[in-house]
Amino acid sequence: MNLPKIAVIGSGSWGFNHVRTFYSLKNCELVCVCDLISKNLERVKKQFPDINIENDYKKIISNPDINAVVMATSAETHYEIAKSALIAGKHCFVEKPITLNINEAEELVKLAQEKNLVLMVGHLLLYHSAVDYLKNLVDDKKIGDVLYIYSQRVNLGKVRSTENALWSFAPHDISIMLHLINAKPLRVSATGQTFLQKKNSIHDVVFFTIYFDNGAFGHGQVSWLDPHKIRKFTIVGSEKMVTFDDMEIREKIRIYDKGVDASNVTYDSFAESLVLHDGDITIPKINLGEPLKREDSHFIDCIVNHKKPLTDGQNGLDVLKVLVAAQKSLENDGQPEKI
Repeated sequence: MNLPKIAVIGSGSWGFNHVRTFYSLKNCELVCVCDLISKNLERVKKQFPDINIENDYKKIISNPDINAVVMATSAETHYEIAKSALIAGKHCFVEKPITLNINEAEELVKLAQEKNLVLMVGHLLLYHSAVDYLKNLVDDKKIGDVLYIYSQRVNLGKVRSTENALWSFAPHDISIMLHLINAKPLRVSATGQTFLQKKNSIHDVVFFTIYFDNGAFGHGQVSWLDPHKIRKFTIVGSEKMVTFDDMEIREKIRIYDKGVDASNVTYDSFAESLVLHDGDITIPKINLGEPLKREDSHFIDCIVNHKKPLTDGQNGLDVLKVLVAAQKSLENDGQPEKI
């Protein structure tokens, strides 16, 4: 088939990265970029003068020559744009979260299935080489059974005015927890606080905990009001423990040969029956590529070869269900919510 013709809708700070990446790919043709803000389009035109620019996404949707659209717009616009694109027969890449409403996300998933179109969601970290390595460790039982995962995604950074820290940061960590634990999430609790925008009740810091049906749980801290910039996961297994620190330039993963053997525990001698082991720390070599390039290439590969995306619409829906339940818990002082 001919190279898929792609349009990017939304060329702001993150959308411009998609523009740059799709322009560089050899298995597609980026033909148009759309944005409501003229300075964003001017930036695109200055760096990529051969790309058409547009300020009305409906013209892209109605263009029969465009095969697929990439949406890097604000979350509240995802449903409307994606639905119109799918109805028009175009493949869709939607940045996270897929929508803000579960019913709307379910409708998009169903629509894509009915029309046999690719619907993919931008859970970027699932295309990180280090996460691939973690997934293989977990699936091959090299750390035993996953007991729990906790993450920190904090920074003194850009404060959002339309979404809280949960919706802005947590989709990344939730997607990894669902990916690695690979069990059904049952319920979630979340607590947090608003310090900077009390009038709008936008939480600056949120702590959430997801409980899974296999007994494992995931806990996360997200904040844009913190003195540290941390992007770190810790996975505790029944045999070994692992850390993934994305702020490290090279040594992103460390495997700790540490654990507790409680297989011979008796009620009469509980403390004496616990055997601790503390072995070596292994730092594997990870061949790091650019996750965004892998993600965008995967989208095109799924279109051309009729593949199911790693982060398909259902994956986006699964993460959204956790987010919605966590938001309800946040509004109810941490009361656990079923997912």
